[in-house]
Amino acid sequence: MEERYITLSIHTSEHAMALKKILEAHGIGVKLQKYVASSAPIAVGIRVMIYEKDLPLALKVTESMEHLSVYNSGNILSGKKGELLLPVDFNEYSICACKAGFDIAAHLHLQPVLLHAYPTPVFSPSFSLDEASNLGIDNSLEEEYNEVEISNDLQKQGKKRMKELITKIHEEQEKGIIPDMTFNAHMEDGVAEDVIKEYCRMTPPALVVMVTRAKEKKGEQLIGSVTAEVLDDSKVPVLSIPENCNFTLIKHLKEVIYLCNMDQHDLICMDTFMRMFEYPEVNITLIPIHEKQDKNFKGKLIHLRDYFSKTYPTAHYTTAHFPAKTFMADFNNYESQRGAELIIVPNRRKNAFMRLFNPGIAHRLLFERDLPLLALPV
Repeated sequence: MEERYITLSIHTSEHAMALKKILEAHGIGVKLQKYVASSAPIAVGIRVMIYEKDLPLALKVTESMEHLSVYNSGNILSGKKGELLLPVDFNEYSICACKAGFDIAAHLHLQPVLLHAYPTPVFSPSFSLDEASNLGIDNSLEEEYNEVEISNDLQKQGKKRMKELITKIHEEQEKGIIPDMTFNAHMEDGVAEDVIKEYCRMTPPALVVMVTRAKEKKGEQLIGSVTAEVLDDSKVPVLSIPENCNFTLIKHLKEVIYLCNMDQHDLICMDTFMRMFEYPEVNITLIPIHEKQDKNFKGKLIHLRDYFSKTYPTAHYTTAHFPAKTFMADFNNYESQRGAELIIVPNRRKNAFMRLFNPGIAHRLLFERDLPLLALPV
């Protein structure tokens, strides 16, 4: 059956040609057609047309064009950008984090990058102001000197522990526990979440993998989690794995829950997931989290299911929906009965104030569930 062309957008000739170049760089077939308005006897624009099957990727490209140049857009949006970022803090679960991260990196043909942030010290002088004055010491110089000394000491400690972790990784690779592949390691001075976000901004990785505390250790502080802070600002996918979870590779997963927004972001996010993980054979349940459910709500959900089934036939799609008032309770029951192994969330950015008083679904699931969570930025 011949593929059907659909209209993606209508632009001026110059803009349409530029968009055609970018889309074709991603392997999307494009046909340009003159657009004649009913009220005008001559062409007033150019219709940019693509195959219907390419719509999710085309939307992803056009959504990101404001941040990307024609030169690097193909690399940035290909689904495999070269690196998998693995933040580590040298706790007892760091080696488990490395195993999960290296397994995923090997499957996605990415290079793991270990990243550790050591904090800038806040100076607390050993001399009182009176003692410093009596000894003839310039207090400002004393503060600067101590600050440098403490910073150097923290850096030395960090380097030592990073070397120990690298040695442990090599040992595990020799045993076949961690995939035998090359990797890089970086250390940066600063607050962990800021260092991670800056790295993602300057050199966007394909994926960030972070191991989080178990549910009973997370508490109620929605501001204090490094993972939550990274989720708020990240423009790349973030996979969080609970420390007590024996993570299963995506290709071995059987049950996945996708929390959909019921808008075009669902097309982009599902396409990102399927392309990134090479079209896995999984059962995916679509559960809408949109609070406003109009009379056509169920029909739209079924249409979305059918579209995904046609576009990504390797996966099997089902649907479920719960009232907004009892969503979390119903969701918890469904999740346990279904045996879900991964939750996918289209993640919208929120500021600290909104996070305190109206936490997003990604935050609530991060703190309330002990399941791997894949947050895809929208």
